Amino acid sequence: MADSAIKKIGAPDFNPEKYVKELSQRCVGGQELQQQRQKIQALADETNVLLKKNVYQNYMQFIETAKEISHLESEMYQLSHMLTEQRSLLSSLATTSLLGDKIPSAIDSDGTSGEGEEEKEEEERRRKLAAILEKVEGCVTLLETPGRTILHEGDLLELDPNENNALQRVHAYLFSDGYMIASWIPNRRGPVRYKFEAMYELGSLAVVNVRDMGSVKTAFKLLAFPDTRVFQCINNQSKKEWLDKFEQAKKARLAQDQQKRESANPTERSPSRPSRSESLESPSNPFEDADDSSAEPELPEWLMEVPEDLDVCIAQRHFEEAYNLLERAREFLDKNTATDPVITDIRRKVETRAKALTEVLMKELEVSPDKSLQGGLRAARRAVRLLNQLGRSTQACDLFLKLCSCILKTQLKRVKREGATVLYVRQVGGIFFSNLTDMAREFLRAFPNSPSCASAFVVWAGSELNHLTSHLIKQVFMPQSSITMLAECVTCVRNQCDQLCELGVDLRYQLDGLLRTPLTRALRDSREKLVDAVKLRAAEDKWRPMNLQSKAGLTKFLQEMSDIGVASIHTYVTGDCWLGLTGNTVAFSKLYLTLLEDCLRLATPELLYTVDEVLGDVFQAQMLHVEASLSSDKYKTESKFIQKNAVFLLDTLLTLAEHCYEEKIGIPCNRLSKLRDEFSWLKKDGGTKQTNTHTTKPVTKYSTTAYI
Repeated sequence: MADSAIKKIGAPDFNPEKYVKELSQRCVGGQELQQQRQKIQALADETNVLLKKNVYQNYMQFIETAKEISHLESEMYQLSHMLTEQRSLLSSLATTSLLGDKIPSAIDSDGTSGEGEEEKEEEERRRKLAAILEKVEGCVTLLETPGRTILHEGDLLELDPNENNALQRVHAYLFSDGYMIASWIPNRRGPVRYKFEAMYELGSLAVVNVRDMGSVKTAFKLLAFPDTRVFQCINNQSKKEWLDKFEQAKKARLAQDQQKRESANPTERSPSRPSRSESLESPSNPFEDADDSSAEPELPEWLMEVPEDLDVCIAQRHFEEAYNLLERAREFLDKNTATDPVITDIRRKVETRAKALTEVLMKELEVSPDKSLQGGLRAARRAVRLLNQLGRSTQACDLFLKLCSCILKTQLKRVKREGATVLYVRQVGGIFFSNLTDMAREFLRAFPNSPSCASAFVVWAGSELNHLTSHLIKQVFMPQSSITMLAECVTCVRNQCDQLCELGVDLRYQLDGLLRTPLTRALRDSREKLVDAVKLRAAEDKWRPMNLQSKAGLTKFLQEMSDIGVASIHTYVTGDCWLGLTGNTVAFSKLYLTLLEDCLRLATPELLYTVDEVLGDVFQAQMLHVEASLSSDKYKTESKFIQKNAVFLLDTLLTLAEHCYEEKIGIPCNRLSKLRDEFSWLKKDGGTKQTNTHTTKPVTKYSTTAYI
């Protein structure tokens, strides 16, 4: 299989789509496709290993070959220089006589000696460029540009634009169309002393004089987007020469462009005025033709300087001015549809600057470890607005959301886990959702009426909420966490999440979905603990009335029970400080009402089944204890007292639980209703357990708890 697959994949006419289609037809099910994918991945890994081995084996040969090529290139430069010198020597010998004067050529006799001068100038220009080729390695294309001449050269020291530290020694060349930088080659023998580093087009760079400050003296700055380079001259005279030569080169470049434009658009208006007779005899009006054939207007000066002005604006971070100038140039070029080479060149340069402006703005939004986030999202408004205007809304949205993620991460890192868990969750949730709300407002302001960007924000918000929920689950949902603490934490996070609904972003359903599994597990664990606690107290229950010790204790107890909703507990008071209920029944009532409140705070439509299960199982465990005690011979004398406790649990506690459940959820709890029917026989004197619960008389449910 491996050999056949290698042959198929390595064949010259290999078609990936056809190969995948054959695999999908041959394989049955996703498992076989996964196996085929693993085999192809194994082949790819094996091929990579073989390629690496081949590279390691031939590494020394690669190095030796590179050295030989470098030496051959140097020798070719020397040979070219020698041929150039021989050619010039032969030319001088051909034009020199024995008497020392030059031999007049046929061209000179015809009066066209100027062509010979031009040929000599061209030969001199090529000789100078060939001399540069001998010194600089890697600039083979130097002679390919016609008319290129060298204006100035010299040694410079490059400085770091931020720290002003010395970086390297360079040798610079200023040509009529560009500026070339070559770095020194240390310990190099032979004529080749420099290595080509960069070539900047003269029309795309700007030279700025740098004032002498501190250790930086006799320096000038080169602005060629995206590079900003600083060079230090030997002395002030050298710096003045460089600046003057740059100025001369710029002016010569503009004059050359102007000459090309004029030659491309010659005037068609006749310089001589037609005679009167011609105008009378002519069937058409010659003056009207002259008006119609007027010369095309010249390009404005500001348009010729647009590329340089854009470079300066971008370098000085005047992005609004750069955008306005860019739109003005585009509007002018769109109206002018002529095929003038000058206009074509300007259009190309303008689009290059537009890309450069876009890259700078995108770097403004990029997140890096050394970038300060002090300005927050307000500092990104400028870049986002300009990117939207430049038609880069998708990239701006992506970078904006990455910036928001970084800000959220930084803010949440500042929260330390100290003190109670509820306080920590409240602080983390407050920071997360308040920042998310501010980010949503800023996003709607930056990307109005953009459905695709709005969808990206919703997906991003859901992803960030997922990260937050995962963190909270690790911090909060632990085995020792009580259901009350979980209910308070979850309620706090839900309330903070609801504030996003004002902006049209509802993440509550996703939050509940992320918390569903841990909440279900926590509720069931709590049920097991509470059922065990009920059984443990049932084993210690002696079925004795509860003594409250004093009237003050009785008053305090009645107030506590009234606060949790059992207002009718005073009907069970006997004597001065006795209560006709056991301490187990009172303790279970407090525990169950607390459990009921916590479950109702956590309840969602997806968790209702688990909540009903927990409430029903805990209450059933207590009623089974009452049933077992009433049926036991050990407590025959306390049967009336046991029935009194059963009546309290069924009529008071269970009724209150059903009422609270229906008020909070909106529907009755079927599980609690079934428990009422199942244990209703405990309230009857001498009653026995009914096997057919449908024959039991229904108990009237209370519609209010005012009398309880």
